[in-house]
Amino acid sequence: MKPALQNLAAILILSLSARSALAVRVQDITRLKGDQPNELVGMGMVFGLKGTGDGGEASPAARPLQALLGKFGDPITMAKELKNANNVAWVNLSVTVPPSGTHTGDKLDIKVSGIACKGLKGGQLFVSPMLGPHPSDLTIYALSSGPLQVQDDTPNEATIKGGCVMQTDIRMDPVVDGKFTLVLLPAAASYAMATAIADQINEDVSPQTGNKAIAMADDATSVVVQIPPAEQAHPAAFIARIKALPVPTLPGTAKVRINSHTGTIVFSGDVELSPAMISHKGLTITVAAPNAPTAPSGSTVNLVALDPARQGGAKLKELVDAFNLLKVTAEDRIEIVKQLVDIGALHCELTIE
Repeated sequence: MKPALQNLAAILILSLSARSALAVRVQDITRLKGDQPNELVGMGMVFGLKGTGDGGEASPAARPLQALLGKFGDPITMAKELKNANNVAWVNLSVTVPPSGTHTGDKLDIKVSGIACKGLKGGQLFVSPMLGPHPSDLTIYALSSGPLQVQDDTPNEATIKGGCVMQTDIRMDPVVDGKFTLVLLPAAASYAMATAIADQINEDVSPQTGNKAIAMADDATSVVVQIPPAEQAHPAAFIARIKALPVPTLPGTAKVRINSHTGTIVFSGDVELSPAMISHKGLTITVAAPNAPTAPSGSTVNLVALDPARQGGAKLKELVDAFNLLKVTAEDRIEIVKQLVDIGALHCELTIE
């Protein structure tokens, strides 16, 4: 392979080690139960369309338009007279309320979906009430209106930036009976992590609670925390303190990802090698057992010699260092790593793309 091509195929090695300066915090891998987005829904009338509305025999806009005209002084017009009105459309509306909640006067974005129209471009939403997602909840939480923004590839869908104005507060209260629950994000959920977080919380508050445990891992995905009596009147500061605690470091599954197209190997820093020897295109690499004698210099690279304590447990990073020393090509590196995994000498979860 030409040197220029070798440079293009150079392997980018990323060591995915834990952050030391910026430790992972409880809030980075959990959320508060009850602290999730909520939806407001509604239906409304879009007008001002240029012939792309609901007009036709089964126009869904006919009856709502008749009712709307009746409210504004025209109770006589019949629905059948409006069936061919193709400058209006009856639409579905949805608004996502952020996990932090909202207050009266806040403005949120609206998603608009046509029901039977050909397109919503150029339309404007008439003032429409927004309700909760449950049919039994008839509270009007917000009012929506405004000009639609439509993408050419989705003519029946639109957005209205800041078109939903809140008419009442929506507050998320994670505290129930003096307790709150931390829900672990899927990527972090395990019994070990939930227990470690509970232990970390109990250790942090022990001076305040007289060593009484207030946190318990309920299962692999949640930790229930009892708020101390002195904090219950104003729990926000206590919850913020708990969320800011560092997460204990647990041993994780070693992972290696190979991208055959780009010649890239990405791995976690704890990928270990067992004693093995592999010969590839005249190159011999030996991983010796602990306390084994050092191999002579030459084409054989003894990775254990890179371990100052000579305790064994050579790492994949040390193998990569050997690759760099011997100027092994990207293709050969990938092939050697694959063979080490095949014989069980490289302990990791391997993904090949």
